[in-house]
Amino acid sequence: MNRILILGTAQSDLASLILSHCDGAVCCAVDAIDASFEEFDALCILGGDREAPLVLSAPIRCAVEQMRAAEKPVFCEFVASVGSVYSDKPLPTTHHRLLYGTDGTFADLRCGDVLDAHYNERIPYYFIPATAKNILTYHDYLCAHDHLDVSEALLCSGSPALWMLDDTTLLASFRLCNFNRARFAPRDHWQPVISGIVTHLAGEIVPLTFPAPRITHATACTVTCAADTDATVARGLRWFSAAGILKNNGLLGVHEGYSHHIRARDGAQLRADQIRTDCTGEVGGAFALDHLITGHEHSHSVYQATAHFCFTYMQCKEDEHRGMIRWSEMAWETCYQDDVARAILPTLLYHNFGGNTPHFDEAVDALRYMADTTGEDGLRVFRTDCCNLSAAYREQLRQAGIGIPCAHYNAYYHAALLLATRGGADRCFADLAVRGLESIMALYPDTRRETSETEEMCRLVLPLALLYEYTGEQRHYDMLCRVTEDLARVQHPSGGYAEWDTGYRAACARNDRGECALLANNGDPVADLLYSNNWLPLGFAYAYMVTGEQHFHQKWCEIAAFLLRCQLQSDDPLLDGAWTRAMDMNRMESYGVPHDVGWAPCCIESGWTVAEILMGLQFMHVAEKQRRSASAQ
Repeated sequence: MNRILILGTAQSDLASLILSHCDGAVCCAVDAIDASFEEFDALCILGGDREAPLVLSAPIRCAVEQMRAAEKPVFCEFVASVGSVYSDKPLPTTHHRLLYGTDGTFADLRCGDVLDAHYNERIPYYFIPATAKNILTYHDYLCAHDHLDVSEALLCSGSPALWMLDDTTLLASFRLCNFNRARFAPRDHWQPVISGIVTHLAGEIVPLTFPAPRITHATACTVTCAADTDATVARGLRWFSAAGILKNNGLLGVHEGYSHHIRARDGAQLRADQIRTDCTGEVGGAFALDHLITGHEHSHSVYQATAHFCFTYMQCKEDEHRGMIRWSEMAWETCYQDDVARAILPTLLYHNFGGNTPHFDEAVDALRYMADTTGEDGLRVFRTDCCNLSAAYREQLRQAGIGIPCAHYNAYYHAALLLATRGGADRCFADLAVRGLESIMALYPDTRRETSETEEMCRLVLPLALLYEYTGEQRHYDMLCRVTEDLARVQHPSGGYAEWDTGYRAACARNDRGECALLANNGDPVADLLYSNNWLPLGFAYAYMVTGEQHFHQKWCEIAAFLLRCQLQSDDPLLDGAWTRAMDMNRMESYGVPHDVGWAPCCIESGWTVAEILMGLQFMHVAEKQRRSASAQ
């Protein structure tokens, strides 16, 4: 085995791996090494954990070039200049992916395998010789899950990422040294790459024991009742405080969560600091249900704080916009009805199932404001803005056929209308919801889609359960069962539901800009916990409560068991107890198409994902109590 000199930080993932597996390997800081490397057989230079690409001093550079001239194995990572090549300023690769472009260079990889290095940077090199051999190339917006049938033209169109400058010098133009803490994915594609680099340096195959992943997931879980999920719920509730999501304990709202940006230099995941009303209300809902179930006073105080924020600061109290709930501190005069519905749903649930809240009337005001701009068919346009709401436009919005027949934008608004009537509000709200849901179901399954067909189905379960509870009509029960049966066609053996989009007609399907689905091709084993699976626990629990049918209880048990497995386990309090958007259900790893402008696979949404999942897991306690009470009578 070659004796390897590592120039860099011994604590980086790659340096640690080499030092622990290669006898005689030595690590030294670049600015502390003697310029002579003659006693070593191979050289590894790691610059990826620095602020900027590593520029070698002249004495070190001479020693490096002497090793190259002696044809000793060299690996340079994020180094600004080697041999005849040098670089311009680094370029971000947020939505770029790496493509393996050879066969046989690295064992266990196929030409066309796709790899993600998250929020990275690459060095654009000048004067790359024609004889250089690309191993990994960067491409923007590759529409594939984990493998792509590639052409020579596609491979040639990519930017060099990992490549042989000559027979002995291997270069990485991106930050790779902290591959584990930066959570490069999928792991089974990256491990052969890392093994290949070590083999190149060692001069022989080195069996490697890779470090444990930064986050892990539970093994298979069995859920039979709500009590089986209590430990998961407790960890999820702790995450809001441990990760700094609650702002002044909720009195000033909650942060949106953590973005998909995982910094490759050190593995830090960047927080999404925006304060959004929907996220604040949803997070409050998780604590509201905890108080209903356990009586914990801390949970009650958090719910009260978040509700106070939503209804005091974020709701208009006077003039023509009375009742409107603002989307966020940034979008002050914008109203999305689905986001408003999810912001007030916790208050409506709390009011309906035993909680004492002073905010029910304010939630009704929010619905009254939106009802005033809802079409005769029960549908709204996707958003309204105060600056455009003239009297003429309001009248136009009240006409039939103006709104969007899409569960993504309207179904939870309908659910809120039904819950408000259930809690004592005017029946006109429920009648509007009936018209709206029937308008959507008249087109089902060919509704307007935002992210996927799977999302539309998932978002309909709760509203349809509420619809059947209100009307008791067989046709509404049949609709609920039909959607549940259709969902079963995309259920994975893990219990989760795969993204599917017949005809790829969703607005965000296969986008290469803006918001984007996780799905590349129907059949990919990817679950979306931001737009799809996250709605199902609450939907199935409510359906069980209304019908008493074990079928819906079993569906809840299956999705609950899946989500228990997906919950992040980590010694990092910023991650432990949360859920990411994407889950590759074959690998049980956070992984999917990373093209979304703001909510790619590893993002953690405090409201949409974490709080909604927690509320769905918790609500089965309420449902089981209601069924026991009904049986006793």
